[in-house]
Amino acid sequence: LCCISLDHRHFGPPSVREVRASMAAAKKGSTAKLPGQTDNLAELENLNEETLLEELKIRFKRDTIYTYVGEILVTVNPFKWIGGLYDPDKMRMYSQVGDKTKFPPHAFAVSDIAFNMMRAGGKDQCCVISGESGAGKTEAAKLFIKQLVQVSNGAEFEGLESKLLEVNPILEAFGNAKTQYNNNSSRFGKFISVKFNREGSIRGAEMTEYLLEKSRVIAHTSVEQTFHIFYIFFNAFGKDPRFQLGDIGDYRFTCSNEEACRNINGKHFTELAAELESAFKVVGFEDEQKEDLFKLLSGVLHLGDIEFSGEDQSELSSDPGLLKTLCDQLSIDEGAIELALTRQINIIRGEETERRLRIEQAEDARDATAKAIYNRAFSWLVESCNKQLGAGTIKHEAGDTCMGILDIFGFECFDTNSFEQLCINLTNEQLQWYFNEHIFAMELAEYAKEGISGKDITYENNEPLLELILSSKPLGLLGIVDEESNFPKASDTTMILKLHEAFTKHKDYVRPKGNEEIFTLSHYAGKVTYEGFGFLEKNRDTLAVDVVGALRLSENDLVKSLFGGDAGGATGGRGGGRHKPKGARNKMDRKASQARTRQSIKHARASLAKKKQRTVAAVFKSSLSDLMNVLKLSEPHFIRCVKPNHDKAADSFQDELVTKQLRYTGMLETTRIRREGYASRPLFADFVQRYKVLGFPCRQEVRASAEACRQILNAAGIKGYEVGKTKVFMRYYHADELNGKLEPFVAAATLLSRYCRGFTARSKYGALVEAKNKQDSEVMSFCTLAERSCQGVRDVMQALIDEDSKRPLEQLTRAAAAPSLKQRAYKENTKSGRKKGGMNRAASVKWFKETEAAKGSGMAEDGGFASWFHGIITRTESEALLRGQPSGAFLIRVAESRFGYSLSLLFKNRCKHFMIDQDSDQQYIVVGNDRTFPSLNEVVAFHSRHPVTDDGDTLLVPCPTSGPRDDLAELE
Repeated sequence: LCCISLDHRHFGPPSVREVRASMAAAKKGSTAKLPGQTDNLAELENLNEETLLEELKIRFKRDTIYTYVGEILVTVNPFKWIGGLYDPDKMRMYSQVGDKTKFPPHAFAVSDIAFNMMRAGGKDQCCVISGESGAGKTEAAKLFIKQLVQVSNGAEFEGLESKLLEVNPILEAFGNAKTQYNNNSSRFGKFISVKFNREGSIRGAEMTEYLLEKSRVIAHTSVEQTFHIFYIFFNAFGKDPRFQLGDIGDYRFTCSNEEACRNINGKHFTELAAELESAFKVVGFEDEQKEDLFKLLSGVLHLGDIEFSGEDQSELSSDPGLLKTLCDQLSIDEGAIELALTRQINIIRGEETERRLRIEQAEDARDATAKAIYNRAFSWLVESCNKQLGAGTIKHEAGDTCMGILDIFGFECFDTNSFEQLCINLTNEQLQWYFNEHIFAMELAEYAKEGISGKDITYENNEPLLELILSSKPLGLLGIVDEESNFPKASDTTMILKLHEAFTKHKDYVRPKGNEEIFTLSHYAGKVTYEGFGFLEKNRDTLAVDVVGALRLSENDLVKSLFGGDAGGATGGRGGGRHKPKGARNKMDRKASQARTRQSIKHARASLAKKKQRTVAAVFKSSLSDLMNVLKLSEPHFIRCVKPNHDKAADSFQDELVTKQLRYTGMLETTRIRREGYASRPLFADFVQRYKVLGFPCRQEVRASAEACRQILNAAGIKGYEVGKTKVFMRYYHADELNGKLEPFVAAATLLSRYCRGFTARSKYGALVEAKNKQDSEVMSFCTLAERSCQGVRDVMQALIDEDSKRPLEQLTRAAAAPSLKQRAYKENTKSGRKKGGMNRAASVKWFKETEAAKGSGMAEDGGFASWFHGIITRTESEALLRGQPSGAFLIRVAESRFGYSLSLLFKNRCKHFMIDQDSDQQYIVVGNDRTFPSLNEVVAFHSRHPVTDDGDTLLVPCPTSGPRDDLAELE
């Protein structure tokens, strides 16, 4: 009881359950665990809704955010940074986990276990990360991939691991935004497939994106923000004349959130801008690609400010300068875009007619164009990242496996829910079905197939709701929406009436009592009411062919490619718009402009006619089906993310909100099934191969049979297992017990291997010593011969020098005969060598004093030189200083032959030297590495925590010195 009182000084008095548990622990002895100390809640003796919630709450207050429930990892978003939870030491600790019970729960552990299961079984794996918006899914996915790179056996081509990690800041910048419940909410879904060869090395990766919330480009509430990239854009390029930007608060698409506009140059957006620039460089985007992309963003911003006048016949009423800026950024013709936004060209019976748009139609066309440009640019961005990750160039080879990571939008239920929320919630409904199938239904089917009883196990099935939405015959909800979308005269009202007629009697469909155009679906997470307004328009998602015709004429290569323009056609080659004088494209005769636009519209219309037009629902339904097929073929790992409160506040745990999430995610059912069922089901052959040594002699041939499996299990002392027809059925903890029994054998094999390697090494060492002695003898003979040969030449030269010194001065000033070519070469080389050496040292000292000293390079906090910093000393002198020091001792010295530094590091009795140079941006870089640093001191600080190379050579101890420091005196 005393330890409970002490533990709760910061959290309030202990609960009744905690007091009872501590009293029970006192009675039973030290083996009973106190509340919050159980890493796997499936081990709790009495697990129900109350105890599950209490355990998570206690652990959350202790900053223990990870908890296992059987094989599922639950993570509660802390809304704060927890020191030491994700540092490199923690990543190394969770490498080769094996028995997960020996380590606290962690996302790193799930990643390592999935990787090792993939290597051991040769089967594709996937990690399904789910939870509400703001629960921490994106961060969990990043941590999973980061650890996956850590435990893999490198990559097939240099830089792939870095690119895999750095694509995430790019996608977050363009696809994430601040919402009411989440500061970094993913407004799209993504599935990342990382491909490995049989050795466990990364071969490449491919990303698939789902349903970007492009409507956020044109509108968002005042408490939310548009996509991060727009704020990053103003922070990094707000004053760049290339993009002709004004104040961020002056643009319709970005002015809604006043706080974000005020802090545009603050630390947060500055850090995001630097992170994005670094990511672009690592992933491999070219400067021309980035400029085209940012000009496209500028064009979207200016497009949003285009205004119209007139009612039935709209006209542009904006300042002509705005239209000119828009066209300059998108590299399009003024007449073409004006024509596309205010008129519609139709072809009726072969004749071309022109119809003026009403003002609301023109405004809709403007906003649809902005959304289409951004949406297609985002898809291009994902495709470009895939190319840099090797997607499309990897040929499948025998033994290749994949690791899939699904990070997709969480379940959504707002005050107003529309078509987007239906698609998002359908995805979560499908994932919940997958979860149920894997955890519950598939287990029951497997039990029945193997002749093991599972009659007492039940689960909730959401297939009726999925049938209601996805059914093809009869038409489900999406089918009816698609059908109505194909009728020009159909409306949201007719669609709602058809839905009511088809599904009123369904148990998961609720029709409103009045005549409101709404309907309610009973999802696994709760009831959600959807408004029919805008359903058909969002599902059609059509962009006027006139707009496509105007944009495909762009001289911006990116814009042109996004809308099907002809590469290198009449518009010119790369950067045509970039090099023309400003406004030159606007001098085109209006009739010629219209003729050219009409021709482009014809090409666009012909291109569209060749393609089958698919609605958003049809495309999304197909993509979801493909995703589920991939997941079904993989061995799944689940991470359930829980949001503790709606306020994004640290140390706040709202019981009702968390309970609701635990209930609808099936965590309670999962716990019950995992305790009652059999989580591990290896085949006889796999089981015997893995655990044979526990029940049979190593050399004995054992046939994979039920009797052999029973003998192994009984010899290991395993209780509570079942043996089926082809598989062994074990409880979730049996695998850990068996792995624990294997540890002595592993240790013995390691010891035997050590002695064998030692014997082999000693044998090779004897031969190497003999060869070395022979080589030393040959070298000594050569040096002796060279010394004897040179001795005579030296004596002659010395005699000549003595003779010259005795000559009178007038003989030395007398005109001498022209020296030979050999003499001239020797003289020039000698002079230039002396001159070069003297100048280089002086130049290096001058460079340091005038340039580096002002930056604080090599300086300590007290104003003096840091203990690891040295002046101009030679490589030999640095090695002498490091000799005899512990591994990890290091120093940095000023280079004499160039403007830069040299890092000397003693690692495992070997002295290593690295050059430290500066790039064109005056960033410091260790030659051979990709990472850059703003100062020399930050190079030391970073590599004090991270190794310089993959050998693990970290800077640990500054090289000690004694006596006067003459090398530093000339630098002061």
